[in-house]
Order: sequence, then structure tokens, then C-alpha cells
Amino acid sequence: MERDYNSTRPKMAIKEYGRNVQNLVDYALTIEDRNKRTKLAYIIVSVMQQVNPNDSPNEEYYKKLWNHLYAISDYKLDVDYPFEVVKKDITLRPKEHISYKENRIKYRFYGQNTELVLQTLAEKEEGEERDQLLVIMANQMKEMYISWNKNIVSDDLINEHIMKITDGKLKLPEGVKLVSSNTILKKIHSVLSVMKSSKDKKATNKRKPKTRSKSTYKKRR
Repeated sequence: MERDYNSTRPKMAIKEYGRNVQNLVDYALTIEDRNKRTKLAYIIVSVMQQVNPNDSPNEEYYKKLWNHLYAISDYKLDVDYPFEVVKKDITLRPKEHISYKENRIKYRFYGQNTELVLQTLAEKEEGEERDQLLVIMANQMKEMYISWNKNIVSDDLINEHIMKITDGKLKLPEGVKLVSSNTILKKIHSVLSVMKSSKDKKATNKRKPKTRSKSTYKKRR
């Protein structure tokens, strides 16, 4: 089983913020209550700030974050924005790679951004919104774990990892059941099958002999 199958997932509007932020924004779009959407938007922006920090945050920096949030939602997120947001093409410049020390990442298969999101959520006010975001993250973590380790994993272990990453500040709500390991495995196998089929098709096309088109010319006497 291959570990990386992001190529078949929906494209992210701004890749630098990662799949987790995209998932949180997608969830925000499903919330009907405007006040709840706005509250969640502030949480997401704080997560974005952790993922792409600025040494000297100022008004322009926060304007950029809110405009990026708007762009990630495909300009559909209707909330009370603290700054004016506009619809335009946004492309972030590739950042210089940061080498993180091994002891700063507790679980490599979740990645640095996942831990940043969880740590940010841990500092937010307890409530339904935070619990719902945590469940989204937990399902994402379960998929990452299975993809990386090639094995099923229990909800209890995911919860244990969440608690360790957040120093016991976060844990899954009582009675919550994450997506089943079998469902995730079927999804992974399906994705890999599509990828293999695509590779085989490309390989077949490469093996096909090129036919030269007959050139029409008059033979010189």
C-alpha cells in the first residue's frame, strides 16, 4: 500500500495551509447559523496563523489571513469579516523549508500541521463547535495513521494520541465513533486502484509504436 494518495483528493485552494485547514473550512460552509459560522471562522484563522506564522503580525497580515480564508472557501463563506475581503486569485510564494527537530513532532505520520491544529483547538473555549472540529481532525488522523502504518487502528488509540499531543487538554467526546477502519481501507484501496489504472494506461500509451505520417513530395529527377 502506498502512503501518498493526495493526488486524487480535491485540490486545495491554498496548499500552504494544508489539508486540515481545508477540511475545517469545508465544515464551516455546512453550518447554517451565521453566528456559529463566524465564531468558527475566528478559530480557523487562529489555526492558519499557527500554520503560517509571522514574526511581526500587523493589520496587513491579519487582512491577508482573512482573505485567504475567503479564498479557501471558494469565496462562499458568509461570515462577519473583521476586514474587507475580495475575490481574487491568490497564490502564496513557496516558503523556505523548515527543518523541525524530531522531538517537536510526537507522531511523524500525523505531521506538524496536525499537531498545530490540535494545540490551537486546545486553547479555544470548550463547546459544541470545538468538539465537532476535534472529531473532524480525529477522523483525518485515523486515515493518516492507517495510510502510513498499513494497519487498522482503534478510536481509543487515536484519542490517546490526541491527549498526548495536547498534554491532556483535549479528548474525544463521550460516545463518539470515528469512521471505521474498514471504510478507510476500502477508500485507500479504491484510490490506489484508480492510480494504478492511470499508471498502466500511461505505460500502455508509451509502448505504442509511433506511426509516421506519409509525407507527400515529388521525387526529383
